[in-house]
Amino acid sequence: MALQPPTAHRLSVLLDQQLWFIGHDIRHAEGNALVRFGFARLRSGEGGGTTCYCLPLDGSAGQLVCWGFGVYIGPVGGDAMPESALLTPGVLIQRHAMTPRLLRDALPLPLHKPSALPVSRSPVSAADWDRVHRALTELAVQLTRYESWARQALGTAHRSRVLAQLPRHKRRRFCETTDLAAIWSARAERERVQ
Repeated sequence: MALQPPTAHRLSVLLDQQLWFIGHDIRHAEGNALVRFGFARLRSGEGGGTTCYCLPLDGSAGQLVCWGFGVYIGPVGGDAMPESALLTPGVLIQRHAMTPRLLRDALPLPLHKPSALPVSRSPVSAADWDRVHRALTELAVQLTRYESWARQALGTAHRSRVLAQLPRHKRRRFCETTDLAAIWSARAERERVQ
């Protein structure tokens, strides 16, 4: 079992860059790339907030949920998952937070604002960190799949344009590559050995 937290700073920067790319992908000239890939879109209602995107995870009742403010990996809404399930409790990674958080219950959907997130806690035990590493592995696998698809479907020129639009303060932190699939794939392998 993993006893150490993941390299949180690098994860937060990588997630920030991924969400930067995704934000541009949903406004792609050929239509919303996340929806084309297979994410379900849950628009925010009258209360405002950000649109929520959900992708069912292969082989589990969990989902990958993305917002502009972060991602969640685990059970949502009425998903019935046994206590022993891989991703119970779910793991929340906020865009600019340093440490992943564990949710006690399934994520209620729709959810469009960070202030509506359920109570979460920091991982403390070896079992908690094992769940975090497994969730991060799943996140990395899914984002590897998405980025591989995006490079083919959207083209490398799209990623280069998006990277070139970075604000100056982010340029120093983000990876200088448009190939996030390779970075996420390496991240998945690193998480598997934790």
